[in-house]
Formats: sequence, C-alpha cells, structure tokens
Amino acid sequence: MQRLLVYEYMANKSLAVNLFSTSLPPIPWKTRLRILLGAAEGLAYLHEGLEIQVILRDFKSSNVLLDENFNPKLLDFGLAREGPEGDRSHVSTKPVGTYGYAAPEYTETGHLKSKSDVWSFGVVVFEILTGKRAVDRTLPKTEQKLIEWVKQFPADSRNFWMMMDRRLNKEYSLDAARNIAKLAFSCLCKNPDDRPTMRQVVEGLRDVIRVSESGLVS
Repeated sequence: MQRLLVYEYMANKSLAVNLFSTSLPPIPWKTRLRILLGAAEGLAYLHEGLEIQVILRDFKSSNVLLDENFNPKLLDFGLAREGPEGDRSHVSTKPVGTYGYAAPEYTETGHLKSKSDVWSFGVVVFEILTGKRAVDRTLPKTEQKLIEWVKQFPADSRNFWMMMDRRLNKEYSLDAARNIAKLAFSCLCKNPDDRPTMRQVVEGLRDVIRVSESGLVS
C-alpha cells in the first residue's frame, strides 16, 4: 500500500522563492528570525521529539514552506532516514541531497548523522542573512559558494555588515545578526561532533531573539 503525504496550502510558497525572487518584497528582519526559529524547532523535533530519530537529509530553503503568516513548515520527507540506534554513531547510506547544502562527512563517506542536518541548517542561516543562494554560478567564482564567501566576514569583524542582505536596508539588529552568524559558523564545523545539536541551536536562537526584541525591530 502506498502512503500519500498531503500538505495544506501554503500561501507564501517556499523560503527560497521569497529570499531570491526580485519580484517579491524582501522578508523583514523579524520575520526572518521567526522563520529561522520555526525551522530549527522542526528539525529539533525530528531529531529528539519522536520515538525514532528522523534525519531529514535534504534540508534547504526550497524545502521550507511558508503559510499566510510566514510561519514555516518543513517539506520533502522523501529522502528522510531513521537515525542510528543503540551505540551506533551514524547511518551508512548512499549520499543524496542537494549540492551546497549537504554536510562534508555525508558526501565524502556516506556517514549520515543528525549533525548532518545541522550543517545544512547553517547553510540556510547564511542564505537568510545574506539573501544569497548556497551556490550561484552566475556570480564571480570567488562568490559562487556561499559558505566559502562568508568566511571573509567573521561575526566579530568590522566588515561583517558587508555580507548582510542589502534589501534589508540596514533595518535589523547588527548585534543579533552577529550572534546568529556565530551560531551558523558553529553549525558548519568540519567535525560533526563540534557542531551544536538542533536543540542547542533552538535555545541559541531564542536567546538572540529575546535580546533583539529590546533593540531595533523591523
């Protein structure tokens, strides 16, 4: 028997459509924070909230749907896998997913962990901060891979603001953006054991949002 997964109508399509379409208004800063937190909570639930751990395996901005209020829902569980059981550290499987989002340990060895989703989340965080795609072949070669390009703008550097999405028109909390970038960089640690869990990411985002609400809002 085949199973059919039915999604409710999502009025604002995907996060990717709203981030990268030049015909749509830019997503406001507070809305971006809410989308980030909601997506992080969704991944944390898959990793820790079910009887069996689920690894999404293809988390990306086009797989985050937005309803009429820009609340996010995760899409495309077709590639999802059950996580390791017992004392196993990973699941071995043929690498699939989308170039630019997949974690290096997964693409290089086929070893899939919940921390592989954490890497993908870090990539999407930088898409939300910069308004740039994970991979964009239309840009100069040095700018085509987002996670390489953002390395020249460390979170505590004076030129950090230069990586931020210009369509935000500086209507955002710079301190909050720096702290979110720090969290994203930690998600992109080469060693998966050095990355935070999605539950820790959720807690970090909540802290940033709580502080930013007392500063510049937009």
